[in-house]
Amino acid sequence: MSPIRLSDLAFTLEAVIDEAFGQKAVWVVAETSDIKNYPDRGYCFLTLVERESAGRETIAKLDACIWRRNYHTIRDFEQATGVAFARNIQLLLFVGVSYSPVYGLRLEILKIDPSYTLGNLERERQAVLDALVKDRPDLVWLEAGQYITANQLLPRPTVMQRLALITAPNSDGWRDFRHELAQNPFGYEFVVDEFLTQVQGQGAERAICGQLARIRESGVAYDAVVIVRGGGSQLDFGSFDTYLMGETVAGFDIPILAGIGHERNVSITDMLCHQSVKTPTKAAAFLIEHNRQFEETCLLLRDRLRIVAREALQTAREHLDRETDRLRFVSHIYFRNRHTDLAEKTVTLRHLDPANVLRRGYALLLRNGRILTQTADVQPGETLQVQMQDKTINVLVSQ
Repeated sequence: MSPIRLSDLAFTLEAVIDEAFGQKAVWVVAETSDIKNYPDRGYCFLTLVERESAGRETIAKLDACIWRRNYHTIRDFEQATGVAFARNIQLLLFVGVSYSPVYGLRLEILKIDPSYTLGNLERERQAVLDALVKDRPDLVWLEAGQYITANQLLPRPTVMQRLALITAPNSDGWRDFRHELAQNPFGYEFVVDEFLTQVQGQGAERAICGQLARIRESGVAYDAVVIVRGGGSQLDFGSFDTYLMGETVAGFDIPILAGIGHERNVSITDMLCHQSVKTPTKAAAFLIEHNRQFEETCLLLRDRLRIVAREALQTAREHLDRETDRLRFVSHIYFRNRHTDLAEKTVTLRHLDPANVLRRGYALLLRNGRILTQTADVQPGETLQVQMQDKTINVLVSQ
């Protein structure tokens, strides 16, 4: 067989592929790799691969591209799924197949199906949750269809003031959280110890768990641990959906508040921590509102105490007034009766006055100034005195 020119082979391949696919496009499941993205120019080059299910050996690999006219599909995918368009993601792609004698075989990505990726993410997330429930039933369990964790059941401090903050240094999340706390309208003061670290991307989960270990080992009685992220890509939440992160958060012995800057997805960390909010700003607002509720309770108790005290004083005053009136009335009656008794006794004493008795014609028999009342006290022949109203006379007692 005589050799053919390379161009003839290339043109033959082009014709065969064009005849097989032509204007048709096909749906392909593949994993992304070697992405070279040029958002300012509006195109992207990447490699699509298929690996063995039992291992990571590559069994197929093809180059692909996204041109300007379909570049919006990347943004649409990220907004729909909350996942960054990056390497090592399993995707369902609608691709056109073409062959160029110069550039070779290439797939042009026309669409990306977000529902496939969401389904994969949900399956992976569910597999992690199932593993946690199976492996660590002391930390995570299902109750009425809800995941309950040891961290969720920790008693929430009445006031959350001493905080451990895990976030990336100088990130938007760090700034938003600190600004919201500092500018709270109630003047609450918070003590925040920062544990700065990587919070997204490869290795973030171990970095965050390492900071949680530092917090536990510090021995500081923190009221809560706050994990926030913000700035940069709002789509990379993979580190918050891992087994290690879920296990660490679920079993942590200090309440964890997560505000990791998402509006759509709920991560495993969100599901298993003590309290989850959408953003770093809302995490700070949650703490402020929590403390505000305590202050409002104190203010309400103060007002109730004031009302109860005022009512008690009013009741006591009314009771005192009634008792005063009663005492005044009883005292009046008592003194009036005593006055009447004294008047009667005065009249009696006046009647019993010896001068008045003598004036009524009576006389007193005396011996040396002593009144005699019994005949046995009188001896014949002695001299006694008889006192009458106007004069005392001596008398001789005869037999």
